[in-house]
Amino acid sequence: MQTSPPRVISIDALRGADMLLLCGGASLLCSLSPWLGGEELRRQLTHAAWGQPLTCWDLVMPLFIFIVGVGMPFAFASYRARGCGIGRILWRIVRRCMLLFLLGMLVQGHLTSADPARMSLFCNTLQAIAEGYLIASICLLFGGLRAQLLTCLSCLALYWVALRFIPYASSPPGLFLPNDNLAFFIDCTLQGHWQDGTPYTWILTALSFGALTLLGVLAGQTLRHATPGKRCSLILTGAGLLCLLAGHLLSYDTPIIKHIYTTSMTLWAAGWCFLLLALFHLIFDLHPAAARFAIPLRVFGCNAILAYLLTQTPGIGGISLWQGICTPLFGALCSYAGSAAPAAADFCTLAALFSLLLFLYRQRIFLRV
Repeated sequence: MQTSPPRVISIDALRGADMLLLCGGASLLCSLSPWLGGEELRRQLTHAAWGQPLTCWDLVMPLFIFIVGVGMPFAFASYRARGCGIGRILWRIVRRCMLLFLLGMLVQGHLTSADPARMSLFCNTLQAIAEGYLIASICLLFGGLRAQLLTCLSCLALYWVALRFIPYASSPPGLFLPNDNLAFFIDCTLQGHWQDGTPYTWILTALSFGALTLLGVLAGQTLRHATPGKRCSLILTGAGLLCLLAGHLLSYDTPIIKHIYTTSMTLWAAGWCFLLLALFHLIFDLHPAAARFAIPLRVFGCNAILAYLLTQTPGIGGISLWQGICTPLFGALCSYAGSAAPAAADFCTLAALFSLLLFLYRQRIFLRV
């Protein structure tokens, strides 16, 4: 734990909105869906099936990866301002990637079982962040803006070419089927029995994670260097619309599939990420009076890793650590709510998490990886 330097409100608020949904907000909305939006709301808070149009829930992981990239130009500028040399920054990069990878195994890879037969190597969003962060960090450390853009475009193009034109085993190139595509073949071949048993892919797909993180880096560079005012939001909006158009057009050739982060999916998701960042920048960075309304989101955003670990790490009985703490505290009380008991339980669990994070926020204590 350590105190934090000054932060950009829109970045923390957008990260916080993402974490709020992931760490209990979506569950609460699903519980309230009979009174709010019925099946459509519940559908938007559930992952789309393979090859089906993306839902809001499908954008949570890409936004998490993208917002990591947005914060990187500010973090690396801070390292240099404090006099950190290349060696020290490289050590930070390696350490962070290793920690994120291990934490990903802790959350979904059965690391605590101490049984290699049950463990999975690649299995979690934090590991995707580690891959994307490593690629983007090298670009930030050794290349300028042009190199970052070219690397991003190269990652997108290489991944598209690989999935479309490289045959594997006895299969022809260009397959985009569950458990039958190049990215999945590489994962199964290299991981063996440590592959997590899902159609999600991680190794070759690191190219997409790197591209998405670099798109976030470019957005962060815009926030740092663009002329203050609405011009920055216009640039981010333009980038978002361009990514949406490119993703849509490419989808006629390469389907939008989140499980393997096809290039069309990465561009489509990045478009929405750019637009959300433009909106949050316009509201919170350009209107100081509105900044105080971002505090509930910043409470989650400033301790995103802690909130994620508490609510996603499995505990006893197949529920998360945080649910394991809150269920004995609020379960009996919530049972009096009748048909609304699930919503009441979700609300109490989320409120307790917010209270803990608010205390840490006021004490300026933040978990860093």
